[in-house]
Amino acid sequence: MKPKKLDIGCGPYKEDGFIGMDIYRYKGVDIVWNINKIPWPIEDDSFEYIQANQVIEHIHDLFGFFKEIHRISENGAILHIETPHYSSRNSWADPTHVQHLSAYFCRPFIDGYLSEQIGRFEIINRRVIFGSLWHTWKGRILAKFLGVETWENYYSFRHPARFIVIDLRVVK
Repeated sequence: MKPKKLDIGCGPYKEDGFIGMDIYRYKGVDIVWNINKIPWPIEDDSFEYIQANQVIEHIHDLFGFFKEIHRISENGAILHIETPHYSSRNSWADPTHVQHLSAYFCRPFIDGYLSEQIGRFEIINRRVIFGSLWHTWKGRILAKFLGVETWENYYSFRHPARFIVIDLRVVK
């Protein structure tokens, strides 16, 4: 039986039980493809789970990316995304990063005003990861007690995060 899980940008570290897609022909990559080239060579409604770890910041066309995710996902599929937070130096240190994202970057797909063009998604989980406790305790406290949106608006560059983790459900 063909796996119903896709690892976008898996590199040489594809997990067991996943179909791996990457721009490079690493060992274990099943689909060699530049994900900035749309459409992807994948059939509609193929996957129940898709992960894109440290990938979305390299995407030139986020709307096209999410439209393709929606197309290749089954109804109810989960999309797991991990990406550097815009306040992290990791977001800016890699010259191949073309997106610098906040914890709310997917709001247009969830709140509905782009869902007619892209497809609808529901948020399941959104977390901001700060890194080691010793150096990030102020940011953690501010985000927890003031809320992530207030922390992003007023304190994120003074007390930066490392990553954003978001899980979305595809709605068809």
